Amino acid sequence: MSLYTRLFEAARSLARGKLIERLIIGLGYTAVELTGGRVGLAYTLFEAGCCTYLPREISFHGKPADLVLKGLFSSHPLEVGVALAVANALFNSRDLPIVSGDVLELVRPQPEDEVAMVGFFEPLYRKLSGRVKNLWVFEKGERLGPGLLSEAEMPEFLPRASLVWITSVTLINQTLEDILSRIGRAREVVLLGPSTPLAPEVFSDLPVSLLSGVRVREAEGVFRAVAEAKGFPALKAFVEKVNLRV
Repeated sequence: MSLYTRLFEAARSLARGKLIERLIIGLGYTAVELTGGRVGLAYTLFEAGCCTYLPREISFHGKPADLVLKGLFSSHPLEVGVALAVANALFNSRDLPIVSGDVLELVRPQPEDEVAMVGFFEPLYRKLSGRVKNLWVFEKGERLGPGLLSEAEMPEFLPRASLVWITSVTLINQTLEDILSRIGRAREVVLLGPSTPLAPEVFSDLPVSLLSGVRVREAEGVFRAVAEAKGFPALKAFVEKVNLRV
């Protein structure tokens, strides 16, 4: 069973009877509110182009949440992002055995560690620089900055990494399964970012050890920031960063 099938099945069981009450697809993030006030976030992934980004036949407002979740299987990243935001509204609002503390306190990098980071998390990068033996950062695209490696180089380095951080945007661009298949000796694999579904049941048979995501605490603040194309620094005041062991 694919990762997306497991994600869909787990979320669908929580989605019955819930509708899409509010949705904003912002330039930075997508926010969705379901019946009952549950709010979820996901990264907005799109390519600049013409003025139409989704086909006219795709609509979301008032639609059943379990129907919108089928967008997890779409080839369109905006539709996948909306579906993931719906899944996060369902998963992340549950009563969960949250693990408190900074993610580095939970993972505890050592000087001998070789660390792979899929997606550039600047604050995490600054904290890890100089603390570990090697730090490899992988990004998509051809215009890479200093110290960044191409995704094409992951097969060479991921099997060597003892710690791996992966952006949850890889769920939207549909590369996560391939990335996980290349991990070798890592003692900790962290799925990180506001798009992370807090659903350990989905990742239990995969090499993911920690889910590090967010819970929405102030819906109006989140929707305002998303509508104004803000990034995560503006969202931080309205969410709670949480960790969950798989």
